[in-house]
Amino acid sequence: MRKYADLHLHLALKHLVNKGEKGRANIWDRIPYDTKINKPNRASSDRYDQSDLTSLVENNVKIAVIALHPVEIIAKKSWENRLIGKFIFGFELERLKKWTIDKVNGFSLMNKELAVITGDEGDINTAEILNSTLRNKNLQAKIACTREDILNEEETKLILTIEGAHALSNLPYDASGDELKKEVLKNLQFLQFKRNLPIFALTLCHFANNRMFKQSWALPLPRIVNILPITAKNELQPPKENFNNVGLAVLNQCLNQPLDKRILIDLKHLHIDARKEFYELHIRNEDGSYKAPILASHCGVSGQATFENAGAVPNIKREGKKKKYQRFNPWAINFCDEELKYIMASKGLFGISLDQRILGTANDEYYRNIECHLKTTYTKEVWKKFTKKVRITYIHAAMFLDNLLYAVHKMGKVEAWDIVCIGSDFDGIIDPIDCCPTVAYFTSFEDLLISDFDKLRYEKGDIFIPEGYSIKELIRKVFYENINEFMRNNIHWSPGSIENLLI
Repeated sequence: MRKYADLHLHLALKHLVNKGEKGRANIWDRIPYDTKINKPNRASSDRYDQSDLTSLVENNVKIAVIALHPVEIIAKKSWENRLIGKFIFGFELERLKKWTIDKVNGFSLMNKELAVITGDEGDINTAEILNSTLRNKNLQAKIACTREDILNEEETKLILTIEGAHALSNLPYDASGDELKKEVLKNLQFLQFKRNLPIFALTLCHFANNRMFKQSWALPLPRIVNILPITAKNELQPPKENFNNVGLAVLNQCLNQPLDKRILIDLKHLHIDARKEFYELHIRNEDGSYKAPILASHCGVSGQATFENAGAVPNIKREGKKKKYQRFNPWAINFCDEELKYIMASKGLFGISLDQRILGTANDEYYRNIECHLKTTYTKEVWKKFTKKVRITYIHAAMFLDNLLYAVHKMGKVEAWDIVCIGSDFDGIIDPIDCCPTVAYFTSFEDLLISDFDKLRYEKGDIFIPEGYSIKELIRKVFYENINEFMRNNIHWSPGSIENLLI
């Protein structure tokens, strides 16, 4: 059975919110995806699970990079915010109320999510030893704690990351300055040097202003939101500074450490101006070498050639539908051509998201062009016989492949095929592509990309096949080998005083 790896997914958000309900008895419990009743749209309303632990183990996902993510202020505090959440995310209002607990802020909420995974009880904010091996009958998974765990390819490994530096603070969301700096560094140092479950990477920001880093505009808000007096809108606006003093201190604490304590930086959600500054000023040593590999965990390409072009694309919901954007989702949350080369030069990873929106399905011109292309490659006669559902499956597969091949082409070297991988963002409140709505579809999705490669690929110029490699071998690298090799080369966690506890 083929092995799989995913650079970014969520495991316990729904289990935390709806703990004890149907399908949420424990971290192994689930609501399976049923093709007869489920549509592959936002799974946020708990109709099914995309990346539950049972499915990860059963479908041979040997490396699952798990994002811990306390929900931000946009879904809290007021009926206005929850109403936005309902229309944007598809959550039921009563469900949204459960995303936050009174007087529980980021760091505690993140730890509550972690406790759901480990099965530990009580307040674990300061617990140094947590359960790392998880068992359910004949199924087993391990939160990776040591290099030996990483080298074991026979067990499902859960590698922990944090999505959003707001998760490092237990202060009110609008805390800033020295008070915030002291708080986040205290909690970051605890995670690095005391707790037995290492953190692999930190995504610096998410949707809202965290008073540390400048974030990308990420939410496709309807135009009416611009005229409504909704407080949460202000929290979505990026700050002026790319990195303030608190943010720079966090970068330093993550990167300038011995290899076994280092935390890698994930640039997803960071504003394009801040990403440019990061590449130029913050990730290099004095001799020009890279301090660490750069991660972009669950992304797409924007199709914009330069930082300047990418930064000029307005953050308007309908902007991506304009005819001047022939391909992809042009928003600057996606990555432009110039920055792809930085990621490759650092020997990092570029995870391709399985979120429809990120890959460009809302770009009407792009969608039509892909569909016309597929009518030609499959022939009009065959295309006409396909059901609408099958057509959408092929269109989404072609868009994924187009993002992938474009990224490789713009990186411009054979080494690019070592950088690209899957970063699904499953169960992170996404609309998954129809050809791969859950981790259970990894195998069929991989097979489709291989068998129909010549029909699905959109721009024939955006591809080069390294000598000695087949399409099958290259796609295998994307689905498993690149992440596996990266972890073996870049994780240096040592046992120290850590005990691998079994439960």
